[in-house]
Amino acid sequence: MPLIYDSTIVTALVLGLISACSLPLGTLTTLFWKPSDRDIAVLMSFGGGALLAALTLDLVAGTVAKGDFPPLAAGCIGGGLLFIGLNNIVNDFGGFLRKASTTMYHLRKQEYRKFRQILSLAKRTDVFCDLSDTDFKVLAKTIHLQNYKKGEIVFTKGDLCDNLYFIAKGSVSLLDPIDKVASKTLDKHDDLGWLAFITGTPYRFTARASEGVSLWALPKATFFNLLPDSPTLVHAVQRWLRSKEATDYLHTHHGLSFSAIIRWHDHAIHTLARRGMFASAVSIDHKGKAFLQYAKHIKGFDFFANLPEEELQAISDRLVFKKFARGETFFHRGELSNHLYIIEQGSVAKLDAFDRSVHSIDVSSHYSFGYMAFFTGSHNSMPAVASEETVGWVLRKQDFDALLTVLPVLKEQFKLFLQGTDVLCYLQERQQLNPDSAEKWISRATKNINVNKPVLPVSRIHFDISEHKGAPLGIWLGLMLDGIPEALVIGAGTAHSALSFSLLAGLFFSNYPEALSSSSGMRQQGMKFSTILLMWTVLMLMTGLLSALGSIYFAGVSNAVFAFTQGVAAGAMLTMIAQTMLPEAYIKGGEVVGFSTLLGFLTAIFFKTLE
Repeated sequence: MPLIYDSTIVTALVLGLISACSLPLGTLTTLFWKPSDRDIAVLMSFGGGALLAALTLDLVAGTVAKGDFPPLAAGCIGGGLLFIGLNNIVNDFGGFLRKASTTMYHLRKQEYRKFRQILSLAKRTDVFCDLSDTDFKVLAKTIHLQNYKKGEIVFTKGDLCDNLYFIAKGSVSLLDPIDKVASKTLDKHDDLGWLAFITGTPYRFTARASEGVSLWALPKATFFNLLPDSPTLVHAVQRWLRSKEATDYLHTHHGLSFSAIIRWHDHAIHTLARRGMFASAVSIDHKGKAFLQYAKHIKGFDFFANLPEEELQAISDRLVFKKFARGETFFHRGELSNHLYIIEQGSVAKLDAFDRSVHSIDVSSHYSFGYMAFFTGSHNSMPAVASEETVGWVLRKQDFDALLTVLPVLKEQFKLFLQGTDVLCYLQERQQLNPDSAEKWISRATKNINVNKPVLPVSRIHFDISEHKGAPLGIWLGLMLDGIPEALVIGAGTAHSALSFSLLAGLFFSNYPEALSSSSGMRQQGMKFSTILLMWTVLMLMTGLLSALGSIYFAGVSNAVFAFTQGVAAGAMLTMIAQTMLPEAYIKGGEVVGFSTLLGFLTAIFFKTLE
């Protein structure tokens, strides 16, 4: 009996290692094969289908045939709930980074939390105090969080107001861009830019983060699109348009006479009541005719040279003509690029931090600068300061993205620009992307442009592991959570009978694409290959060890306890397949997932016929 007992333990250990050896194998595969999302989707859905068949045939069907359905069902429900609870814990600890599906689920969960937080903040502004939850949900769909480091600029004087900000954390100083003297400091729960937002005027101050600050940004388009459907919001806006604060703001900061303000008030309130919208209090200076004269002759930048006149006219309507005093900063190094600058007259100095042999790069009249970071949606790699009084045009990122959807020649020109070698070199040298990530971003950007989808900025193509200090441990715990049910199944199978080929094959086939996908993702997040391989190897050894311990535990339990524990393992694995494996496969592969899952299902059944 001891020999049989020891043999069962060794068998469970070996089978556990065999089923999990595909984990480090998947990681090693990434050294010589860079699978596409579609490849990963096919493999992952195939493995998911195989595992579904194996669990059904070997765990559920066998236990039901013995008449132990009640404890099996109780175990399945308990196992599913246990997986969901533990999965939430490890995801909050950084484990959500292990898979695309867990990352998306975590982001959706954060969206709900975000709405609740926005609700509490927005209630502090009297315009929102009487809105229904339905109206708030409409607003919350497009509200996004923006983070700024100490000293970074949120917006500059003269920028068009497209967002209303709520300070979630930190403080913001309003200052004159020349004197750099703060006129006011706003703190947590304050709103930022409300008067410019409601009157449709440019910002009259520069907003700078006094410390690390987090801001909720409500897009102006979302707010005004809600007006026709929300009488409550219309009445609240009308009260503000008549307020003394709005009148003083327009008179003091924009130089409007009181008679002009009254005329605008009356017209705005009238059109708001009738059509749910109103015109801005001041007109924006575009200097479109002057731009059209220079557009095809901008130095150092021929992006606009091949565009037809009608498209250049459409671009000129989106430009803002601004003046910059000597010493005024256009942007700092490390700031996210949201503007393209074209100088009409003046001079700008840029300090190249990557080339110490060059003291500064001077940009003069009829030059454009900042376009590489602007087009790729990345952080500026060098600062830019006006070395004398400078005037020129500014094109905002959101306006450029909107133009891409309606101007066909501009769209084709942009695709050609992204596919050039200069962009690839810029992403690798200036933004420190590895060649694979740079090429993948360019490919995805091109595909999005073809279907009129927004191009995901380079700054958002991955989560930075360094921002989640517990992420490596959280990822490992998440992977361990996925593997524990597998070990229980193997231990149970070897304790009471021989483990079936179909179940062993299902576990092996499901583990390989999971490791392949997660390893590729974690490498793109910046995690070292050696660390990833160590995670999967330790998990393989742990699976073997837990399988051996499981065989010891299951050897002496009653049929009811055995069925219940098997149910826990099966419930956890089925929940894992439905919650992480198949959703991730569909995200990456789309329609191919259904047929691939079927093939995996049939493959597991085929292995069953060999027993």
